[in-house]
Amino acid sequence: MRMADTTQMILTWLRETATHSIDVEITDETELIEQGVLDSLQVLSLVCFVEDRFGIALPVEEFVPENFKTAPVIAAMVERLCASPAPSATRTR
Repeated sequence: MRMADTTQMILTWLRETATHSIDVEITDETELIEQGVLDSLQVLSLVCFVEDRFGIALPVEEFVPENFKTAPVIAAMVERLCASPAPSATRTR
């Protein structure tokens, strides 16, 4: 899967799920935590979506704010974990 496709899937999820309580247009540049799009519970919900959709398990060391800054940053993390043969990024499917 291409990174642009991954970014679009994440943007779609964010627009459908994370914007119910705020009035922010989400783009590639939207700083998700800083602008209040994602709080701690929504980050966990996003992680569940990513793990289910891409068949990966996010290692605990990936749970840092820098990895959830923008949709393209999240997509880059997903792509990196999908490509990684490391046990910490074990595929669940």
